[in-house]
Amino acid sequence: MQRLELPFPLPVSACFENVPKVGRRATARYREWTNEALWMIHSQKPQKFAGEVSISIGLVAPDKRARDADNALKGCLDVLVKSGVIRDDSNRYVRRLTVQWVASGAPCTVLISAYEDEAA
Repeated sequence: MQRLELPFPLPVSACFENVPKVGRRATARYREWTNEALWMIHSQKPQKFAGEVSISIGLVAPDKRARDADNALKGCLDVLVKSGVIRDDSNRYVRRLTVQWVASGAPCTVLISAYEDEAA
C-alpha cells in the first residue's frame, strides 16, 4: 500500500475555464495546485502501480463550509496519473474508489493499493 499526502484539492468548478476561440483550459489556480501536488508526490518517492488499483481518499475540510467530496476527486486522480503513480484513472485501472471526511491530519491523504476483487 502507498500513502501520499496532497494539498487540499480544488473543486472542479475552479479547475477549468472556457476561453473564447481557444476552448476549455486549466485555470492558473489549478495549474498551481497541480504543480504543488506533483512536487509533494515526487518528494514522497511513491511506488508506481501499472495495473488495477483501489484508492481511498481522506479529506480534512479547511473550514466549516459545506463541501461536496466528489468535487475533490478530479484533481486527485488526475495528478496521480500525471505523476505516473497510476497508469490511468479510468474504470480499467481504478476499480475501487472511496472518499471520506476525516477530523484531522493532512489536508488530503491518498491510499493506493493493488486491487483485489472481494467477490472472487
